[in-house]
Amino acid sequence: MARRSVLRVDLHMHTTLSDGALTPSDLMSAVAKAGLDYFSVTDHDTLAFYAKHGDLAAPFGTRLITGVEVSTFGADREIHILGYGIPRDPRALGDVLLDRAGLRRTRARRIVERLNALGVELTMEEVEARAPAGMIGRPHIADALVQRGVVRDRGDAFERYIGSHRPAFIPSTTLAPERAIAAINACGGVSVLAHPTRNRAEDVLEELVAAGLQGVEVYSSRHDAVDAARLKEKARALNLVLTAGTDFHRPQETTPYPGREVDAEDLAPFLARLGATL
Repeated sequence: MARRSVLRVDLHMHTTLSDGALTPSDLMSAVAKAGLDYFSVTDHDTLAFYAKHGDLAAPFGTRLITGVEVSTFGADREIHILGYGIPRDPRALGDVLLDRAGLRRTRARRIVERLNALGVELTMEEVEARAPAGMIGRPHIADALVQRGVVRDRGDAFERYIGSHRPAFIPSTTLAPERAIAAINACGGVSVLAHPTRNRAEDVLEELVAAGLQGVEVYSSRHDAVDAARLKEKARALNLVLTAGTDFHRPQETTPYPGREVDAEDLAPFLARLGATL
C-alpha cells in the first residue's frame, strides 16, 4: 500500500455473531463500499467471524486485522479490552473465550428476571429472537424493550434500566481485565483499551498499563476532539499505541458506513507492532 498521510480505518466493528445488526456478509459489503484501508471485526467474546467466514475475509488480504473485544469487569465497572493480531484459533486465548455464549445467556436471563421484578414485562424468548447467533448482549435486550414499547430507543433502555449501575444491570463477566490483557499478549496479540470514556475506564488506564496493556482507542465515535486530544497525550506519555474505530454495530444516520479518517502517523506504531506497513 502506497504511503499516505491520512488513512480511512475502522478497527472496532461488530456483526450478528455478537450484537451487531449486519451479517458478516453485509458488513464486508459495507467495508468494501466505505473503502477502508485497514479494519477489524471485533465481535464480543468470540472469534466466530474468522473461524466461520474466512472466505468473506480473504479478498481483503492484509487490510483485515484479526480482532476480538473481550468483556471484563474490574474496579467496579465493565472494561472492554480489544485484542488485535491474534491467532484465529479460539484456543489461542485459553479459557478467556471459553463458553462466553453460555455465560452471556445466563446473564441475559438474570437481567430479564430483574426487569420482571421491576414490573417490566419481558420474556427471555423475546430477547433470544433478537440474537439468532446465540451471543446475547444488552443491545438485544434493549431492542426487545423497544419492541415492547417500554422504552423509546436503545439509549433510553440503557439509561433507565440496563446501563452500568442502573436497576437491572448485571456484569457480563467476572473476568478481570488483567487476565484478558495477559492472554492477548501471550499469543502475540496487541491489547488495547476500548472506548476509554465509557464507564470511566480511562480512570484505571495506568493500572491496565501496569498489567501489560499496549494501546488505547483514542479515536472513537464516542469521543469528541477534546477527548481525543487528552487520550492521545496520555497514550504518548504511557508509551501506548493509538487505534481508531467507530464501534460500528449498525448503519445510522450519522454513521451509514463504518470507518473514520485518521492521520497515518498516529496509526503507524500500531501497524508496526503488528508487522503491517503503511
